[in-house]
Amino acid sequence: MIANTITFTNLGGNGDSVNFAPNRHFRLINGFDLSALSATVNQSQSTKNGATYQSTKLESRDFDIEFFIYRNSESINWYEEKRHELFKVFNPLKNPIRIDFVTKGGKEYYIDAELVATPSLPQGWENDNQVWQKGLLQFNASDPFIYEKNEIKTDIALWMANLEFPLEVFEEGIEISYRSPSLIVNVENKGSDDTGMIIRFIAASQVVNPKLLNVNTYEELKLNFTMLPGDLIEISTFSGKRTATLKRNNVKTNIFGKIDLSSTFLQLRVGDNLFRYDVDKGLDYLECSILHRNTLIGV
Repeated sequence: MIANTITFTNLGGNGDSVNFAPNRHFRLINGFDLSALSATVNQSQSTKNGATYQSTKLESRDFDIEFFIYRNSESINWYEEKRHELFKVFNPLKNPIRIDFVTKGGKEYYIDAELVATPSLPQGWENDNQVWQKGLLQFNASDPFIYEKNEIKTDIALWMANLEFPLEVFEEGIEISYRSPSLIVNVENKGSDDTGMIIRFIAASQVVNPKLLNVNTYEELKLNFTMLPGDLIEISTFSGKRTATLKRNNVKTNIFGKIDLSSTFLQLRVGDNLFRYDVDKGLDYLECSILHRNTLIGV
């Protein structure tokens, strides 16, 4: 069940946003329903009874959101300002629109969708009076999945702090940090479908040709690149959003061309995924993390 608090942000513009909530002037009428996602089932016919199943494809998600502007006898100038605020955010030319919402259980999600029309604000006393102005938003989500708002970070190797207070310094010195010894980690995808990820490499000293390997499939993603101390590399394996970026001395550089041609843009299959990292030189100086969001067909 989805609560009545939603934030809309146009991603194709300046990031203008508006919040709908029970205590605001923009309020939902019937909540927000993302159930009943359509799917196309492909079958082949034969001389046998029935048909043979081939595949299933999720369709884009169509949904409407009914709302009203709570006027409470505010002036006509105030009302026109609120209309302007609506049209500034809900502009189809600024698609897509990110819709952030919270379930009644307190979990946070978002979906990206495209407006198929500007806001509808019907006239007539039952729709437009001194108390409210009713309205309608019409969306089509070409990406039908719902995403968890918070990223899940899984560390494969990192340096762990080893300081405790009060601090006691011994004659032989103290170890202020130590390296996590694990080279293999399980990343659990609790979503409804396979998804991409962000692979993050951080170098504490020189590291030559870092890579990440799927232990189950033997697929790997490798960089032909030498990292220097303090370098941070992030690789996105999301379909349609594949990137490789180096951050060195606070300057970002595109290093997509450094991805080895034999590489696979690793995906997280539904369920368990075992990964390990490796390098040609400098293994003890590399931190590696995987970041992902579960993708769902309904909440």
